[in-house]
Amino acid sequence: MTEYIYESEDNLARSHAPRAYKTFPKWAKWAIILFLWGLLVFATYSLAQYYMGNIRQQLNQIQQTNETNVQVLTAKLADLEHSLTAHQEQATVLQQQFIAVESELGAVKEEMSLAGDSLSSSADTKQALGERITALSNELGELRKLIKKLEEAARVY
Repeated sequence: MTEYIYESEDNLARSHAPRAYKTFPKWAKWAIILFLWGLLVFATYSLAQYYMGNIRQQLNQIQQTNETNVQVLTAKLADLEHSLTAHQEQATVLQQQFIAVESELGAVKEEMSLAGDSLSSSADTKQALGERITALSNELGELRKLIKKLEEAARVY
């Protein structure tokens, strides 16, 4: 039959299974784990610093570009204000010239109305003179006829 051999627990705890590899001490394992964690933390910190430095550099470039754009816009605004002032001055000069032309046009209209009156009165006078000249021409013609009749009558006598 089969025999069973019982061993006490003390013997079981003492017996070790043969190992093929050597183990590190516990403190070395913890030291390696802590070193790896420290390395991970340092790498993360360095990467964050690198990205933040890159972002700062980009922000500085953007700030410089914005300052340049602001200077360009300020110069354009100054030019625009200068042009606006020049245009306002030109508009004022043109307005004064327009007022002068309007006053001259009013004077010309007044003179034309006066001349129109005199022209119409001149036309009336001219017509009256023409009629008078025609009448005098007719009288002259009649007088010539009368002179001829008198000359004939004088010859006859």
